[in-house]
Formats: sequence, structure tokens, C-alpha cells
Amino acid sequence: MNTTKNRFTDFFVGTPSYNNDKDYAAFASFSAPLNMFFLICLVLHTGYLITFSFYNIVILQIFDFVGVLFYATFVILLKHFKGSWLPCTLLTIGELFLHQICSVALFGLDPGFQYLMIPLMFLSVFISKKGLMIKIARNTITVLSALTFIFLLVYFADYESPYDLPDRINKSLLIVNCITSLLATAIYSGRVVTSIDNKRSELDVSVDEKIAHIERMQNQIIISFANIIEARDGNTGKHVLRTSEYVQALVFELMDQGKYSDILTKQYAKNTILSAPLHDIGKITVPDAILLKPGKLTEEEFGKIKAHTKNGKKIIEQAMGDIENEDFLNVAKAVALYHHECWDGSGYPYGIKGDDIPLCARIMTIADVFDALAAKRVYKAAMPISEVFDIIKSESGKKFDPVITDTFLSISDKITTISQANAD
Repeated sequence: MNTTKNRFTDFFVGTPSYNNDKDYAAFASFSAPLNMFFLICLVLHTGYLITFSFYNIVILQIFDFVGVLFYATFVILLKHFKGSWLPCTLLTIGELFLHQICSVALFGLDPGFQYLMIPLMFLSVFISKKGLMIKIARNTITVLSALTFIFLLVYFADYESPYDLPDRINKSLLIVNCITSLLATAIYSGRVVTSIDNKRSELDVSVDEKIAHIERMQNQIIISFANIIEARDGNTGKHVLRTSEYVQALVFELMDQGKYSDILTKQYAKNTILSAPLHDIGKITVPDAILLKPGKLTEEEFGKIKAHTKNGKKIIEQAMGDIENEDFLNVAKAVALYHHECWDGSGYPYGIKGDDIPLCARIMTIADVFDALAAKRVYKAAMPISEVFDIIKSESGKKFDPVITDTFLSISDKITTISQANAD
């Protein structure tokens, strides 16, 4: 007996077994409450059918007989057939709206202000639950609109039942109809909204994780590529690491001090830091005989060295042209092309000066020069840190942007730590 009872109960209120199908995971979260919704409507209209049969009101008997068949069919179908959640949701919402209108019309009510409460309740339940105040507001609107609808409908509407029903029976059925239907809808709609909110949150987390993973992969590829290029220059690859960390420390300090705030947004800062490893990517086009030459370069050889800036820009355009982040590409190209320009216009390849040099390149310039002086190279020994800082200071307003220079010197302790921690 208990087994039969359990099977009967599970049939109506249990979650359909096919909900374990991963392709219908979203449908699984609210198919049970939807089934319960139709079951409640089935019981409600069965009660109406019995009442109207007792009072021998034929038109209402027909109406509720059709309703009983309708809901019984949906209870059975929902348990045994897969379906999209969207049509089910839309059908349920439309069914409730029409059900309320038709039911109160059969009870002899005229249209009025109270009917505005129905769409208001539906609109409120689809407000995102994120945030405690939003959740409280949504629930408050839902409850108040339902109670207001019932109150106005029963006590402030002039109506006269067109059927031979006692007034107390008519009002009782009306109240039961409203409370039961609205309660069932509130439970079901709340479950649907919760399901949608949860799926949205899961999707947001999944997308964020994938984006972060892709960015980490891109950054690692960029750094690895830059290290290979730097290895041709006789470096161990730590030049890329050090200059990138110098740039990051300098960018953060400029932002903390509010310098160039009109340009140095969070996104611009991020793009500048990500672009730092690519500043010398154009060196891949310079022959080894010139790049590794221990003695003084001829004018022609130096011309080929200087060409690495223009070539770097071209390589970035060709290799990364399909990247959708146009802001990053613009910064990366500017860093590669202009990082040997000087504040006073004495640099290359174009000899531009001052603010005409992109900010990202001016930041890269001071980091690149500092490391070139402080690190050991195949053609020179490392210079003492204190002397390097003296040179940097003396070049303020000449080679370097004065504002950037002052900021760089203000974090000399951080720069020294980075240099020593990543020494060759």
C-alpha cells in the first residue's frame, strides 16, 4: 500500500526521471514546481466542478470540466515528455492571466483597477534576485499586488452573480480561486526566477573563468615569444621580466599619484603592462651579426637596429591583427614603435617629442633604459644601481618625460628590489 501511495505521490510531485539528462539540466530545476502548479489547478477546478454540479449550473460545469481535462493532460504530459522550458513558462503565464480574467468574469465581475495587479505581479517576479534590497522589493511587490488584487476584487467591486449561487458561496469560491492560483503562481514563478538567476550566475562565472584562462594563455605566449627574441640579443630573458615589472610598478604609482588620469585609465594601464614584453619584438628582423656585435656599430648597422621599432609595429599588426581587443593592439603597436623616442625629440624613428609620444611608450622608455644600464650585457658590465638612478635623473626633460621621471625616482626602492630579485 505504501509503495503504491509513494508511486502515486511521486508521479504528481516528484521530479521527472528524464531531468537527469544533462541536455535538460535547465528544465529540471523547475519542471517539478510546474507540475505542482498544474496539479493545484487540477484539484481546484475539480472542487469547482463538484460545487457547480451541486447547484446545477451547467455553463460553469462545462467550463470546469474542460479545465479539469486540460490540467490533467498537462500533469501527465509534463511527467513523460521532454520540452523546452520557455514555451512552458509562457504558456503558464498566459494561462494564469486568462484564467483569472475568465474566472472572475464567470463570477459576474466587471473589469477594474484590480486587474492591473496581475501583470504587476508577473513583472515583479522576473526582477533579478541579486542584492538583498532588490530581493526584498521584488517579494514585497509580489505579495502586495496579490493581496491588493484579492481585496479590491472581493470587497470593492460591484458585481452581481449571473448564476444562482449564494453570495457566501460565490465569494468563498472567488477568494479560494484567487489565493490558490496566485500562491501557486508565486511559488512556481519564484522557482523559475531562481533557476534563471542561478543559471545566469553560473554562466557569468564560467565566462569569467574562461576569459581569465585565455588571457593567461595569451600573456604566457607573449612572454615566451619575447623571451625567445631577447635570447638572440645575448640576454637570459630576464630583461623582459624586469622591464615588465618596472612598467607595472611605475604605472601603478602614476595612477596612485593621479598623474595623467585623463589617459591612464584602468584599461589603458592594463594594456600598457601587457604590451611591455613586446617592446623589442622587432629585433627578430635584425641579423645576429649586428645584434651581437661587441664593438661599435657602423651607421648602416645602427640604421638596421633602429628599424626594429617600425618592424615591431608591423609584426604586431600581422601576428595579432585578428585579436578583437583593438585598444590593446593600439597600445602594443605604440610601445613597439615609439619606445626609443625622447622627450626632447632626439630619439628615433621619427624624432617626435613631448606629449606627441604616446604615454605608454614614454613609460616603456624609462624602464627599458634603466634595465639596459643596470643589467649585464655581452658587450658591457652592469652599472651600479645608484649611478643608474643618477643618469635617469639627469635625463629628465631630455630623454625622459619629467613627470614620469619624478615618479620613477620616487619608487627607487621598489625598482631596486625588482632589479636585484631578477638579476641575471
